[in-house]
Amino acid sequence: MSKILYCILICYFSGICTQKILAQEEGQYEMDFGGLIYLDSIVVKASKAGFDVGDFITMVREDESFYRAFRNLRFAQYVSDFDIKMLDKKAKEKARYKSKIKQHVEDDCRTMDILYEEVDGNFYKRKKKYRYYTAKMFDQLFYTHGRVCETREAPLEEGDSKGIRKHIVELKKLIFSPGSKADVPLIGKKTAIFSKEMAPYYDYKIESKKYKNTTDCYVFKATVKPEFLAKKNETVIKNLETYFNKENFQIVARNYNLQYASMVYDFDVAMKIELLKKGEEYLPQFIYYNGNWDVPMKKREIAEFSISFYDFD
Repeated sequence: MSKILYCILICYFSGICTQKILAQEEGQYEMDFGGLIYLDSIVVKASKAGFDVGDFITMVREDESFYRAFRNLRFAQYVSDFDIKMLDKKAKEKARYKSKIKQHVEDDCRTMDILYEEVDGNFYKRKKKYRYYTAKMFDQLFYTHGRVCETREAPLEEGDSKGIRKHIVELKKLIFSPGSKADVPLIGKKTAIFSKEMAPYYDYKIESKKYKNTTDCYVFKATVKPEFLAKKNETVIKNLETYFNKENFQIVARNYNLQYASMVYDFDVAMKIELLKKGEEYLPQFIYYNGNWDVPMKKREIAEFSISFYDFD
């Protein structure tokens, strides 16, 4: 159960896994796994002016910016604002938690101070224990208790991990490389959206678009084809889009939507992430999560939260 919940909580920051690209015709590229990438008119013009679609897809495929951005948080001093809302089936707020924290770092060891905290509703049980599993996962992902030390040279994957740590490793595959199979019961193969089996379900596109009406970007999108939207269990990743700044190809943001329903569990989750670059390193700037999930032995939970990171030192 913890595998899928981890996926629900942070399954947004995914990289793109793709294969060799073969030019087919103007505005359209054929992928050797069976999918097609469609280019809007501006991208077609950019291609004629020297924009290489193949190099772009390779860059997207090999990108580790989102993984490294969140890993960099462990070694950065910053201030963060948290706002978590637990909702009922009618989207009415039943509990809320707001806080401001400051993380301190010294010699690759981090500590965290809570500068402000506000609680409404039944967010906690007695003795300040979390009532909601979403809150427990949020705490585990974003809070530091005591003094925690680790090395910057730790590997990206931990192949010998067991239990929950192994679940996190599998989650990273879903988060950072959705083109690969994740070891999640019932849905693992369906997360491989660039496999020959799953490619027929998706439209892939590169388009030109402004992010928040300010930053000119190239956007890579993978979206479930309209004829398969009604077949909810045929796919898991419904929409995935990554924004690249046209000037320097730096990652700007990523949007992600997951949806699945079965007798074992069902979920509908959307996430948005914004990155910033400080020096040579990426760091998360904003996270938005809106999720509805239900798994055996737990009550359905509907949550919405946002996190802002700033004042990096």
